[in-house]
Formats: sequence, structure tokens, C-alpha cells
Amino acid sequence: MTRELPWKKPRAGQPVTGREVAASGEGAVGAGGDIAHAALGEQSTVEHTELRADGTGRIHQAGRDIHVHEHHHAPLPAAVQSALAPPPAVPAGFTGRSEELEELLDLLRPVADPEPVVVASVLGMGGMGKTTLALAVAHAAIERGLFSGVLFLDLHGYDDTTLDADQVLDAALRALGTDPERIPPGADQRAAYYRAQLAVREQAGERVLVLADNANAAEQVRHLVPGAGPHRLLVTSRDDFTAALGARLVDLDVLDPEQSVALMAAALRRTLPKDRRIVDDPDGAARVAELCGHLPLALQIAAAQLVAEKGLKPSRLADDMHDLGERLDVLEDGPRAVRAVLERSYKRLSLPHAELFRLLAVNPGPDLSTETAAAVTSISKLRDVRARLVALSKASLIRQDPDTGRWHMHDLVRAYAGEQAARHPAHTATALQRLLDHYTFTTHEAEARVNPVEHGVGVGQQFSGRAEALAWLAAERANLVAAVHTAHAAGRYETAQHLTSHLSFYLNLRRRLDDHLDIARIALAAAHDSRDPRGEASAWIELGLALQALRRFEEAEAAHRTALTQHQSLGDHQGEATARSNIGNVLWALRRFEEAEAAHRTTLSQYQALGDHHGEAVAWDDLGVVLQALRRFEEAEAAHRTALTRHQDLGDHHREATAWNNLGVVLQALRRFEEAEAAHRTALTRHQDLGDHHREAIAWNNLGTTLRSRGAMVEAIDAGERAVGLFENLDDRHRLGAASDELADTLLAAQRPAAEVRAMREASAAAYRACGAVEEAEKALSKADE
Repeated sequence: MTRELPWKKPRAGQPVTGREVAASGEGAVGAGGDIAHAALGEQSTVEHTELRADGTGRIHQAGRDIHVHEHHHAPLPAAVQSALAPPPAVPAGFTGRSEELEELLDLLRPVADPEPVVVASVLGMGGMGKTTLALAVAHAAIERGLFSGVLFLDLHGYDDTTLDADQVLDAALRALGTDPERIPPGADQRAAYYRAQLAVREQAGERVLVLADNANAAEQVRHLVPGAGPHRLLVTSRDDFTAALGARLVDLDVLDPEQSVALMAAALRRTLPKDRRIVDDPDGAARVAELCGHLPLALQIAAAQLVAEKGLKPSRLADDMHDLGERLDVLEDGPRAVRAVLERSYKRLSLPHAELFRLLAVNPGPDLSTETAAAVTSISKLRDVRARLVALSKASLIRQDPDTGRWHMHDLVRAYAGEQAARHPAHTATALQRLLDHYTFTTHEAEARVNPVEHGVGVGQQFSGRAEALAWLAAERANLVAAVHTAHAAGRYETAQHLTSHLSFYLNLRRRLDDHLDIARIALAAAHDSRDPRGEASAWIELGLALQALRRFEEAEAAHRTALTQHQSLGDHQGEATARSNIGNVLWALRRFEEAEAAHRTTLSQYQALGDHHGEAVAWDDLGVVLQALRRFEEAEAAHRTALTRHQDLGDHHREATAWNNLGVVLQALRRFEEAEAAHRTALTRHQDLGDHHREAIAWNNLGTTLRSRGAMVEAIDAGERAVGLFENLDDRHRLGAASDELADTLLAAQRPAAEVRAMREASAAAYRACGAVEEAEKALSKADE
């Protein structure tokens, strides 16, 4: 049984157990010299350990291996032997980390009753500026009197010459002024001696900040933890082992855009004080900072490129960095290279973690879910994938969003991962195929939940309901759009077309119109490249719809007419009817109402002949809109009521809500305001339930107009303001202009101050101008002058 004796400070020459010295962390001054210590073996039972004041000791040890030996060690320090060397200077150009600096100073501040946690850790990927920040903290801590000295240790955790625990303690003891010949062997003995050194310095009134830079594991720094008292330990690392140390974590992220440009400017001014290239080319500098991913090391290297080539402008440097595959080649400056920094982290990964790191590079979007990572790797157990992702996160090669749980790579890390993936082409190709199949299948399932009328029973079962499907589409939108491009580039033409088809309804629902146009063009190119005439005809329809939503009506008409011709040549009557229906809608938008009516009546006949009840219901509603424009309101009402009944029978709640809204507009025109209000309120509720914010805004606007006609001014103003707010949030400038003009009419009818009415007219004109509707803008301003 190991004996634990209560600690009592010994008198000069009094024997004392090594365990007592180690436990106390103190050395006692004797008349004949200092008191030494002995380390205790972990698998032995100590009967008695004696240390003498002359520095000699004898251990009597009992257990499975019984032996007796004598040894001599360096004595524990009786007083502070030397002042600590000042820490290295803070690298020039330190900027943008004031918040983190103050946070660390606050964590490390010695207090009267210190908390148990006396360790802080700065975490971040290579090149994040961890060492620079830590040195800035060290110098600030001395300047503010928080510490009397800094013990700086470079642990070389990511070099080939990394230090083990013994070497770390050896370096620490030497830095504390210990005679190398008196440093004991073994980590445990050195750790006890290290703590005793700190204890003596505490007695002398010193407060030491131990800065362990570039640690790669808890084992490297565990013995450096100072324990209770005024001393503190600050660790920097690319690996997260804070839990093992009980440390407070400061997770360092990239700089913001303004800080990034400031860092480059400061680095350039150090060498060329009068250089104005960054000031004179702010857009180019901002692009360089963005392409560097706002990573401090990359920014420093970019600035060095400007220093080396004095005729190089930031905009030209940004052009050189545009291609992600070549960016790492640009970001090299002699001994400094982003690729080299990342390589040192990559080489430390286990084989399974390295494989996952490479495979994550096939995802073309900005982030991914754990489920998607599992699909890429084909690992069946989600918890196994999550464990590997966490390991990559602890190595600072990926980060997890704490709110969404999604994982993302820094762009430069992605570039490096892509280089490594290219060295394993077969595995990478298989992973890409799995990824695209996963995205295609899941997007189809999500679309089936969001737009169920277009799909059969049993589809969309992967999602519990519409809300879950919409949430998945929102989270994956950027990935899915990028996947369309990747599929086309990889020769997966059918996948590019299918993804576009499944995604378009959602993109229009959420007014992601530029994304819709983007992938519609890719789908058309994919159909053309694969020599698929039927797919090409469908892609022309998709492109026409995207252009139509962007109010590029002439181009939309041309696209739809091309689709019509191609479907006719294929004998595809269903596709022909769809194309003609879209042409009718474009003609209505171009105010060619008679042509639009003819197109919709032909479409209606075609759908009836085909027995397509859904298409027929849509055609009735579209025809009713054109009849409204022709002021044939009774016919329009009949058309909308027919459409409404058909959509209700089919269970198409989305188009039913649209039919209610269109019917309400006709009832307004017929001055049946109570019925119109009821219709618009029904449409409003339906669209809110469906999460269709754009059509909700349309319903609010129409409801406001109806309420104004009924004299309910307070409610009318509220409805108009809701419409304006939604259109503004959705960035629909044209409808925002129209809604603002309607709200101005309501304010005028409510006899609100003239200045308020005029301000709304001017807001209407500004919105119209923003989308190029000059004529409408002038009309709004002319009303303001009345």
C-alpha cells in the first residue's frame, strides 16, 4: 500500500518523501543545500522513499519486481535561478484579432481564487495566425502586468522534428534556467521538477505564462499544466484536445473581409511604405482577400507577391488566383506555402481519416451534411461517419456549424483535398457517382413532398412531410446547383437534366431565379451534348420558364416556341401542350391578349383530348387571367371557378390557392367586394400554410386593394405594408414597385399626410428603376407630383 503522508514543510536536513515533494510542488531550503526528488514507478508499491538534503536519495520498493537502488538527482531550486528570456516578437502586421486577444487575456488573468481551469487553447487550421495571436497575448500580458515573464516553447508538433513529452520538459527546464546536467531523466521526474521550479518562482512573487506553441497532442503538454496558483498555460494547436486538458477553447476562424485587406495593406507598407496599389485598387484587393479565403498566411503570401512584383496590381493577382486548382501554386513564397502547411496536417491523419478527407473534395458545394458524407463513403453506420468527421474537425481540416451541424472546408483546404483525391482516381470517380446518385434521388423525393400532384403515391417517403422536404432543399440548394454543373462536366448528362427538373419547382418557389436560369442552361447543354432530342425539347421549356420568371419575356417566348417546334417534330402532344401554355402566359405578360387567349384555348383543347385533367385545370385558370385583361369578367369568373373545382378535386392545394387569388381579382372588378375579400383571405391562408411567401405577398397586396375599396383603411394599410415587406425581402423589385404604388393609393385614400404618400410613390419609382421598368417608374413619380 502506497503511503500518503500529510505535507509539512521540512526543516533543514530533515528527510522527506519524494511523493510529498511532488504533491506539494515546493522545495525546502536546507542549511546544507536543496532538497531533491525521486520519481515513483507506476506499477510498483512504494514502502518508503527517502530524499536527503544533499541531493541524494534511496528508494525501497516492494511489489512483483523487488529491488533496491540508490541514485543522485539535481536538487530542487532554492530560489529563482534566472530571469526568463523575453518571448519572440509579435510578427509585423498583426491585425484583426483584438476580440480574441482580449478574450484570451481575460481567460488567463491570474485571480485571487483561481478557477480549476488554468489552461487556454487557441485552435485553428494551419496558417490561421495562432502563433501570432499567442505572442501578441504574451506581450500584452506582460505590458499590463498580468505576468512577470513568459516561458515560450515551440513544440514543433507538425514538423518532422516534433518533441515528445520528455523533450518538452527538458526544453521547459532549460528555459527556466536549470543546469542541463541537473535535469533528471524521465517525464514524471522532470514534471515534478518543473512544478517545483514554478512553485519557487511563485514564492518569489513571479507569475509565469507558459506558452506551448504548435502542440499536436495532449501528451505533449499535459505535464506543462501548472496547477493551482498564478501561473497559466496557453497552448496553440491545429488539433482539438482541450477536453483532455480541461482547457478553455478559443477556436480561431478566418478574418473578415475588411481585416483581410488591412492585413495585406500593412504587410505591403512594411516593405514599400509609399505603395498605393491596394488603396488604388480596392475591388482587386477585396477579390484577392476573398480568393485567399481570408486566411492570414495566404494573405501574407499574396502581399509578398505584390512586394516581389512591383508592377503587379491586385486585380491581376486575383485573376491569377481565380482557378481553385491553381491557387495553391500561386500561394507560395519561398519557405512559406499554404500547400506545405496543409500537407503537414494531412500526413498526420490515419488512413481512414485521410480517405474521408480526400472523398469530401468531390462535393462541389460549400458544405455537406453527415448523411451526404455517408453517401459519398458508402459507410453504412452514420455514427462511424460522424466519428471520422469529428476527427477531421479536431485536426482543423473541416469545421462544423454549431447551429446546422453541417460540415464545410476552407476553399484552400478543398483545393488541397482535391489534389490528394486526384491521386486516387478510381476511388474518387466512384465517390462522385455515389454523391450524384444521392443528390438526384433525394431531390426527387423532396420535390414529391413539395409538389405532390406531379408524382405518384409512394414517392417522397424519405421525408416526413412538406416542411422537412423544404428544409432539406434549403440546406442543400447551393450543393444541388453545383452538382448540376459537376454532373455535366463529368459527362453525367442525364443526371444534370434530372436534377434540374426536380429542383426547378423549389427554386421558383423560393425565388432563386438566377439559380434556376443557371441550371436550366446547363440542362439544355447536357441534352444537346448527349444528343437527346426529347430531353432538349424539355430543356427549352425549362429555360423559357426561368427567363419568364426573370421578366425576360422576349427571350422566354423564343425559348418556348423552340420547345413547341421540337415537341411537334417528335409527335409529343403532351410536351406541345405544355409549351403552348407557357407561350400563352408570356403573351399575356407582353400584353398581347388576343394571341394569349388563342394559345390558351388551343392548349385547353389539347389537354382535354389527352385526358390530362391537371393540365386542363391549369389551362382554365390561365385563360381566366387573359379574360380578365380583356375585361370579360363574367367569362373570367366562370373560368376561375372551373379551375378551382378541378384543382380541389385533384388535391392540388398550391394551384387551388392561386385560383382563389385570381377569382378574388375578378370579384373585385365586378365590385363584389365581400366575396373578393373572402377569396383573397382563403388564398392568403393557403399560401401561408404552403410556405409560398411570394404568392402570400401577392395575396396580401390584393387583399389590401379590396379592403381599401370597402373603406377598411386601417386593415388595408396593414395588408399593403405586409405585401411591401415581403416583396422587399424576396427581392422582387417589379412587384415591390407595384405594391408600393398600391399602398400609396391606400394612404392617399386614408387621408394620410402628403409627405407619407409621396415617400411611398418615390419608393415605388425606385423599385421599378432597379428592375429596369422605366415607364412604370415615371408613372409612379408623376402621381407623386399630382
